[in-house]
Amino acid sequence: MNPPPPLAEYAVYMDGPGPDPVALAKRQQWYDSLENSKAECMAKQGFRYVPTPFDASQSSGAGRISPMLLSLPVPRLPDSRDLVAQVGYGVMGTPEERAAAAGVADDPNLAYQETLSPGEAEAYGYALYGDYNDPAGTSASSCSGQATAQFPEPTVSDREHAFEAEFRDLKWAARSLVRTDAAASADGLGLDPRTLQLDHEWESCMNTKGYVLERLDWEHGPMLAMGRAMRTRPDGTVGPMHTGEVPGSLVPPEEKSLLGTEPERQVALADFDCRIETNYMDRLANIRISLDDKFIQEHRAALDRLTAEAESW
Repeated sequence: MNPPPPLAEYAVYMDGPGPDPVALAKRQQWYDSLENSKAECMAKQGFRYVPTPFDASQSSGAGRISPMLLSLPVPRLPDSRDLVAQVGYGVMGTPEERAAAAGVADDPNLAYQETLSPGEAEAYGYALYGDYNDPAGTSASSCSGQATAQFPEPTVSDREHAFEAEFRDLKWAARSLVRTDAAASADGLGLDPRTLQLDHEWESCMNTKGYVLERLDWEHGPMLAMGRAMRTRPDGTVGPMHTGEVPGSLVPPEEKSLLGTEPERQVALADFDCRIETNYMDRLANIRISLDDKFIQEHRAALDRLTAEAESW
């Protein structure tokens, strides 16, 4: 949001303190032991496994909620209609392309596994992770399972634990305020009568443009349009909604990804126009601001303690 919503003042504090140097060093030692154990176990089974490096950015045990508090639950679109016509919601690409962009394609273990025959590659996966389809739960005897049992994950530091214990309820209330899924607060943004009315107006506008959107409990307003774009195939037909009855690996990329096709961009254009016609973004931002102000008034004492705690980190 621009300008930021009122809760932005407290958002960064809600993520809590990061791990201190001592806790970080312990976590790295644990991670390295875990990876080395996997490598030794895999070698005994005739496979190669290269320990992956420790990522300190993923070391905090505190749940990060500041991004949720700083934004609106609406897919991003460019401010220019001409640019929307060119890029739509953007391009996610196929799962393989996303893996390459994330650097997963450079994983030496994946590269090694690709050199194996199909049968050997399957055996490699079972050795490393176990068979999750086996009711007997053989994953515990896999190399990853044995490593985890031998080297349990360290608990969070006393500082992090104390912070979570004191502010868990406050963080949950703030998170529920801005969510639109099943965990949303009954008096939060997603279920506020003003938001429901706004979504109804936006959806009616989309209907006039030829888009009848299938509803989901955890998606509202423009989120439905982006979901429709993700299911729109390059030929303009629309794939079925997949709500868990089909494994994700069996859903074609053109029914679950943004590939940047013309039909996808047309959905984004209709969404853009309906946002303009209903003044969607400004109205939603105003609803969010009013809810933030109310939240701050009702939780002033806890937010003051949060601020004081943060200043002592």
